[in-house]
Amino acid sequence: MRATTRGLSADVTANAHARQTCGDRSAVAWHHSSSPRERLDSLHCQERRNATKSTMKSPARLLRSAWNNGPWVAAELARRGRPRHLVHFFGNTPGDDLMCTVVLREMRRRGRTGIWMMSRFPTLFDRSPDVDDVVPFDFRYDRMVRWVGGRSWYIHYGGHDHAADRSPVPERHIISLMCRAAGISGRVALRPYLFLSESERAAGRVAPNQIALHSSGMSAFTAMKNKEWFADRLQAVVLGLGKDYTLVQLGSATDPRLDGCVDLRGKTSIRESAAIIANSRVLLGQVGFLMHLTRAVDRPAVIIYGGRELPWQSGYSCNTNLATQLHCSPCWRWNACHNEVERACMRDIGVDEVVAAVHARAERADEPLPEDVDDIPEEGGATARIPD
Repeated sequence: MRATTRGLSADVTANAHARQTCGDRSAVAWHHSSSPRERLDSLHCQERRNATKSTMKSPARLLRSAWNNGPWVAAELARRGRPRHLVHFFGNTPGDDLMCTVVLREMRRRGRTGIWMMSRFPTLFDRSPDVDDVVPFDFRYDRMVRWVGGRSWYIHYGGHDHAADRSPVPERHIISLMCRAAGISGRVALRPYLFLSESERAAGRVAPNQIALHSSGMSAFTAMKNKEWFADRLQAVVLGLGKDYTLVQLGSATDPRLDGCVDLRGKTSIRESAAIIANSRVLLGQVGFLMHLTRAVDRPAVIIYGGRELPWQSGYSCNTNLATQLHCSPCWRWNACHNEVERACMRDIGVDEVVAAVHARAERADEPLPEDVDDIPEEGGATARIPD
């Protein structure tokens, strides 16, 4: 059954503060006798330990570390000022860091100051009014903010079970889970932010009536086969759209090339890609960084979801989301498919359906985009589940 979704669901419980408990117990083994709640707690704890294992030291080692890093800390404080909040994800993907802009915005809305972002992708935060400094991804900053009485916020929305090749199934939008991990409750806007200058935006105009697209996400640090559509079908979509639009292909240099496009694979920076999308009627793509980047610059998209995850869990209602709801959906598996027909959720999405969706969304491209919101309770239980 196809569902071209137009809304988001937010009717489940909130985070159980897994981050605060990680240092107090050992990981729960992944076996069939573990409950889904225990397995989820294990994921959160292991992810937190992996991210901050260099900070978990004996008092003597902490003292030596403070002594050795004292001059560096003093210099950083003199140069940047005193941090009160340090926000960081696991650090290897721009999409997760881009979604952290929601956390930064909601922190600022609640009056928090001294907000730092630790990131390997600092240009995501250029011109942002919601962050006071962006620092390199170096866990000395994590230790420093604690030493000066601040708080380091490890942002997450689940974890990853490598043995099962899957993530826990979120029972709220993943942006809500990220905000909850930062101690944020109340109403939040479910959309990221990226701020372009007028000159940057102007440079993104490639041709009149342009559409941006990408062919694959397999070059990503966390590549997932179950997010992929089919390159031959996408090529057929390009042929069906080429007479009406200038198609601009973004993405990695290793992505499958699509004939009939302006080929900018591997030739644009993050901000240049954002500017091109900002000048496009729509983005055509799959779940991933460019989907979030498109929402961050207030443009609509047609997203080929399939059934691995559902739009209310990770997407935006302003987009046309082509989702297939099978008995096994959403599975949140990364690469393996346990359906009787391999990746049936993607196979069920046809070329004509995608072409029609792009035409329809492009005709409405200049309409104001609705903003999805969620009300996060102050206390709650699980925010994700792992099926038995």
